[in-house]
Amino acid sequence: MQTPLTHKTGHHPMMILAAIAIILFCLVGTAAIMGWLPSSIGGNSAASRSDLTEADRAALAMKMDAPNQALQPGQQPYVQAPVSQPVQQRFADEPVRPLRDPAPRYTEPMPAPAPSMRDANYRPVQVAAAAPAKNWCDNCGNVESVREITTRAQGSGVGAAGGAILGGLLGNQVGSGHGRQLATVAGAVGGAVVGNQVEGNMKASHSYEIRVRMDNGKYRTFHQSSPGWHQGDRVRVVNGALHSVR
Repeated sequence: MQTPLTHKTGHHPMMILAAIAIILFCLVGTAAIMGWLPSSIGGNSAASRSDLTEADRAALAMKMDAPNQALQPGQQPYVQAPVSQPVQQRFADEPVRPLRDPAPRYTEPMPAPAPSMRDANYRPVQVAAAAPAKNWCDNCGNVESVREITTRAQGSGVGAAGGAILGGLLGNQVGSGHGRQLATVAGAVGGAVVGNQVEGNMKASHSYEIRVRMDNGKYRTFHQSSPGWHQGDRVRVVNGALHSVR
């Protein structure tokens, strides 16, 4: 049996160079961080730490602890507040405002000179006398209203009888036979009712109700057969009757 021949594949030269460059970059970075290079960051920090002597370190520690040593227990360290710069007002940049005119002052008019007594046309002003106040009393007052009251009288039966006769005669003139009888009865009944009303109205009595408002604020009502009074009249109550106040 014959075995097949395998061909080895080679890497491209550029790939090899790129891998070498990455390895060198990593080595240089590691040396710089560890301080193995003279110009690296680690070397500078080590040099700066070695430059400070023990005396300088002690003096720096004393300055940092001095403000806090003066404080009593329970007090906080004093921190100076920043000083704000004064604000410069620019008065020159503001426009000049014109002054307003002062408000006019009100001056009272001078009183007219009193007329001289030598003036023949001068007449003193006459003040009208006040109207005399009405006499106030407990049994005095003013009439508020006057109302007429009509009382119908009871019928004596004369009017009802006369109305029934008159109504029956009128009903008898309507229709004939049985209808005439019904009309006669209806006319008699209606005539009696109307006659009774007419008699009551003719004999009705009239009275007048007078309402008086007393000076103490109360109201009283009086009944009279004649009016005799009008609204607004001044009256006095004497023994339950009204009398005029003059």
